[in-house]
Amino acid sequence: MSTACPKCGSRYLRPSRTRDLSEQMAQLRLVSPFRCLDCKMRFFAPSIVWADLSYARCPRCHRMDLNGWTGKTYTNPPFWVAVKIALGARRLRCEYCRLNFASFRRRKEVFTFKRWKKFVPQAEEQPTQAQEKTDKIFRTGT
Repeated sequence: MSTACPKCGSRYLRPSRTRDLSEQMAQLRLVSPFRCLDCKMRFFAPSIVWADLSYARCPRCHRMDLNGWTGKTYTNPPFWVAVKIALGARRLRCEYCRLNFASFRRRKEVFTFKRWKKFVPQAEEQPTQAQEKTDKIFRTGT
């Protein structure tokens, strides 16, 4: 999804629920409510960006920053994915929802781990005191 938050510029968005009839009518005009996961702002944006229709996106989470996958690690794909690959589709993987799929469309954005750091919980980034003690023991040898 190439829509960005108007307040902070983040692209980590989720669809928001409609509150009344006027918002439901706006969805008929392809304008949907979104909520930013970074600053929690709620805003309206076009739900379909016409320029992005020719690019591949994840069928589960609709993200467009995708990786490729080889047949070495994922050897037995579902039937329809195997048929698409046999017909010449590209093998793509969404790292956010861990879905391997095939698409005939080209990818717009290549996945980078720089974006992935936003989804790592804070507890995993900061070492605990027990980890610091064991690291100190291994470094000093005592």
